[in-house]
Amino acid sequence: MTTLPDPQQLSPLQFRPLQFLKGIGPARASALAAAGWHTTWDVLHTFPRLIGLPPELSATGPLPAGVAVRVRAQLVHARPRFAGGRGMALEASLRRADGVLLTARFFNAGYLRRLLIPGEWFLWEGRTDATKPNLLLHPAFVHQSSGTAAGETADDRSICRVAYRLPDGVGERAFIGLVDQVLEHVLPHCRDPAGLLTDQEWQACVHAAHRPSDPLAHEAARRELSRRELLALAWLLRSRRLAVISAPGRAVRWDDETHARALARLPFSLTAGQTTALAEIRADLTAAAPMYRLLHGDVGSGKTALALITALAVIAEHRQAVLLAPTAVLAQQHALFIGRCLAGTRVRWGVLTGGTPANERTELLRAAADGTCHLLIGTHALLSDDVHLRDLAVVVIDEQHKFGVHQRAALIDKAAVRPHLLLLTATPIPRTLALTAFGDLAVSRIVGRPPGRAAVTTTAQAGGLAVVERALTALCVGDQALVICALREASTNEGGDTSPIHDAANVFVAVQKLYGDQVSLLHGAMDEPRKLAVMAAFRAGTCRILIATTVVEVGIDVPTLALVAVLDAERFGLAQLHQLRGRLGRGERPGICLLVHAAQADAPRLAALVATDDGMAIAEADLAARGPGELLGRQQHGVLRLRIADLSRDLDLLHEAHQHVRTHGGTIPDALIPWTNQPPADTVSDAG
Repeated sequence: MTTLPDPQQLSPLQFRPLQFLKGIGPARASALAAAGWHTTWDVLHTFPRLIGLPPELSATGPLPAGVAVRVRAQLVHARPRFAGGRGMALEASLRRADGVLLTARFFNAGYLRRLLIPGEWFLWEGRTDATKPNLLLHPAFVHQSSGTAAGETADDRSICRVAYRLPDGVGERAFIGLVDQVLEHVLPHCRDPAGLLTDQEWQACVHAAHRPSDPLAHEAARRELSRRELLALAWLLRSRRLAVISAPGRAVRWDDETHARALARLPFSLTAGQTTALAEIRADLTAAAPMYRLLHGDVGSGKTALALITALAVIAEHRQAVLLAPTAVLAQQHALFIGRCLAGTRVRWGVLTGGTPANERTELLRAAADGTCHLLIGTHALLSDDVHLRDLAVVVIDEQHKFGVHQRAALIDKAAVRPHLLLLTATPIPRTLALTAFGDLAVSRIVGRPPGRAAVTTTAQAGGLAVVERALTALCVGDQALVICALREASTNEGGDTSPIHDAANVFVAVQKLYGDQVSLLHGAMDEPRKLAVMAAFRAGTCRILIATTVVEVGIDVPTLALVAVLDAERFGLAQLHQLRGRLGRGERPGICLLVHAAQADAPRLAALVATDDGMAIAEADLAARGPGELLGRQQHGVLRLRIADLSRDLDLLHEAHQHVRTHGGTIPDALIPWTNQPPADTVSDAG
């Protein structure tokens, strides 16, 4: 059994506040703290990006033009020189040991003159001018303490270069000095928090992360550090799952009669995949422990139907269910389907969103509180403090990756006894990811899709709006089209130039000139009543062409939709494009998904969508291309803000971590707790 270090024996140096270190004053300490660096532990476990080996030392002959070089040369003199439109430059004349004269030019850097001492030898590194090979442009330089042209210094060794992501207010030189100080004075007192390596092995691993001898050493160190981070994650997920299943719950009496009555409300028979997934949900609900299950399946696989059956099982016991959706459009789509299924029954349901009129809201809140509303469908408005439910038994959260763990907790806390929780996602999750990253959840997958869906053809084509306009012209009478844009409005860069990316506002104007009142616009900044009115017109067919942003990624069910055209498709993830394509084929008419990209170079990544409509295969491709962030959502578990580990490369380590935690049991060791409190990587800016 692994013996973990006693937290009491861990050196306090590992957690010394940075403000007390040499060269770190209050201002720098504040800047570091704002980006998540508070102690020496944070510095040691900041993993730098590998740049590579330094350029070869050029000791003889002319320098090549337009490349990175390193030379050892003596400074002859350094003088200011007017550089035309670029202002004043500092120009240094250098002499290499073989007598070749070189020039180093610095712009707006007069302060360097006091560092450049004539007659002294320096190691220079920079890029040569494209037309003047012996001219170095703003090179870095290090004084040769030996004072000669010969001899190797610490800065001259062939050590792999790394770059850190620096916080605002802290320069590269200062941060590297901080890292060197911590490596020298703190690292020798550190122990492996997982107890897997000896002290010397662990210290060598951390040192290799910051000062690697070669790329292999850097990657080996990354893997070892990732192992600790994922162990902490696995323990945290396990503790969360134990907390869920050990909480008191109430079993649901889901007998065969209740089951048959609920199935009878659906307008179709369940597929084999739906039946299997529903059986797993039913087994959870009939147990005393609260259900904590993720249901995932391809676009149109029938997740909403299973959510409705689950809700009806608890409603049969005169208890309540809620269905939370991320947008009013999706909530309304759920309401339309559920309303058709429950027509003629005694089940009472309602929709609560931010746009619900005050009088309707008041009545709905009263019905939820006294129990006469059995099923409440809504958006984030359900999380409001004034929403109370008399006997909440089941919480269903659709597109669950759009919600954070605290938002889920806000809804769960509305129940007197912990309710059953069913999370839905239309993004198929690769098996390895489901088994590991969702370690605190039971996972069900709906395999396959209901029969009878019309065929959808996908094509990718380089071009712009003209390609889409030709496709719109080819539409048949009665067909409808959806045109997706990456931006709501044109953005402007610092130079005042308008972004070349197509935006919904301008595309709407252009298409409206061709088709007039048949065209509508939909985006997230519109008020809720307007959004719902536009969607109602689109469903009714009075709007033939809808120009929209990804606000329509989910929640669109229009049988006459024949074309989905995505402009600037290269800016979307494969899983997101597959979601948009899923709006097609919901009726008898075949559909065309047109992916319009900026250049032919973007076509290979989109080839997976053209080749298959298998959502799982596409999710695997998306995982490989972009990692798990887009699949899981940034707030997925509240703990997946991995700073070192990369699940696209380290899934084996996460699986290993889960096995380790299952074997050793218990709670997370104190020595690993700091690994659960790392800041997200996007809080800092790239200095490399």
